[in-house]
Amino acid sequence: MSLQIRHTDKVAAVLLVGLAVGVFVASRDFPSGFGDSPGAAFFPRLIASVIALLAGVLFVRSAASSDARSYDVSATDAGRFAVPVGLLVAYVALMPIVGFVLDTVAFLVVTMRYSGVESYSRSGTLAVALSLALYYVFGEFLHVPFPEGSVVSVARWLPSLPLAGVV
Repeated sequence: MSLQIRHTDKVAAVLLVGLAVGVFVASRDFPSGFGDSPGAAFFPRLIASVIALLAGVLFVRSAASSDARSYDVSATDAGRFAVPVGLLVAYVALMPIVGFVLDTVAFLVVTMRYSGVESYSRSGTLAVALSLALYYVFGEFLHVPFPEGSVVSVARWLPSLPLAGVV
């Protein structure tokens, strides 16, 4: 059983414009910056503007063309799309409860296993190393706050880096 999706370029263009609008809405509370220096809202909005512009070009090009693209999507293809999306939704939903470090380790291990990494020691080691590196670079060095978790807070057990106060 398969589903045929028609006018995929137009659908993709509309979804990309929706993504760009979502980024603008999400960044409305970000600081704009002072004087000539850009604030935190500058780069997300710049990228969203470029995405919207290119999506508009894709839509116009698709509307001007008489060749409407269509694709057949099988249940297997839909599953290969749905599982990572479900994992990502679970990752975001569990972050306030479990905290950044533990949630990221679990997400990376499960995602790597789903992607074909067969060794738990390899995926676990890489997930722990990457999670800790992200935590220390963004949380300690750049002072970007991460959710600590309401139930379990692994971040409270981690030592501070001596170089963290330099910035």
